[in-house]
Amino acid sequence: MIYFDNAATTLLCASAKEILQQDFGNPSSPHAYGLKAERAIKKAIKEISTPLLCDPKEIIFTSGGTESNNLGILGAAFSLKSASNKSLKFHILATNQEHPSVIEPLEYLSTLPGYSVTYAAPSEWEAHICEQTAMICMTQISSDTGDIFDIKELAEKFPKAIIFVDGSQGFCKIKPPSYADIYTFSGHKVHGSMGIGGLVVKKGLRLVPIMHGGGQQRQIRPGTENVPGILAMSAAVLEQYDSQHQNYELVKNIKGILSTLANEISDTYINQTTEVTSPYILNISFIGIKGETLVNMLSQREIYVSMGMACRTAKKESPLTSMGFSKERAESAIRLSFSCMNTEKEALEAKEVIKECVTQLRKTAKGR
Repeated sequence: MIYFDNAATTLLCASAKEILQQDFGNPSSPHAYGLKAERAIKKAIKEISTPLLCDPKEIIFTSGGTESNNLGILGAAFSLKSASNKSLKFHILATNQEHPSVIEPLEYLSTLPGYSVTYAAPSEWEAHICEQTAMICMTQISSDTGDIFDIKELAEKFPKAIIFVDGSQGFCKIKPPSYADIYTFSGHKVHGSMGIGGLVVKKGLRLVPIMHGGGQQRQIRPGTENVPGILAMSAAVLEQYDSQHQNYELVKNIKGILSTLANEISDTYINQTTEVTSPYILNISFIGIKGETLVNMLSQREIYVSMGMACRTAKKESPLTSMGFSKERAESAIRLSFSCMNTEKEALEAKEVIKECVTQLRKTAKGR
């Protein structure tokens, strides 16, 4: 098996697996078993704060990246209203490469009085930003193309705007941007378990809770903490952080091997919109075939890739067209995404199989 769908989810690392097999008490319980869980969470928070470059008190755990994005965006947007004259209007600027868990809360806000949202490439933002722009939303690394966005200069020009960054694909791969007021992350993207994630909320920034219940996590996110998930994520994060540079060089070589497909197969194109991209993600189009057909064919050969982010794939939508790529290029695209568990040998093997499959599919298409 060759697993090249790590942007969707990564395989569990050994240390995370071991933790998930253990039992834990409720950290809100007053007895020794509960206190042990509470101490374990505090230790994990401190460990995770190092790669997040933040104060441990700024971390809030959630059920994953989707909840983190919803809490960060809606919580901050609602706080703007509650902290000012409710008749004021607030403009939100976002990239055209956002994950559905960012787009959907933004779309919800746009239906409420006083909020408007604009989607555009960061290179076009200066034409859209205005005095009413109260929040800027961006993905750190595009889930589809691996494009890396950096808006440091823009953030410095507009210090009053809340900067929200979806860091799901960037966490433990590149540094969180220092200008982010809210930074979200997900455990299953870094070899931790599914169902756990979190966000960093800078001191002084207030979030309005979007769920209500117990007083866990500073009255912002109620509910019993996912102790095994938190500890498994912490173990995975420490492993990834300690070997961050080594992992980066490994996946860079893997992507380099597979990127040569664009030179070796005619009418093949790498899809990206920025000069700097993540070595963890490669989006590539093979004109004349359907990406979905190629994904299925590779799956039969036990090579697992995708057509893009899993959440959007289910809706049969391609974001490549919104980035300016042709429909033909979008429909013929597949996404390969890598992790430290992959090898250069796998890349070489997958490359040859992809060449075989593309050649076969194009012959079949011509014969129709």
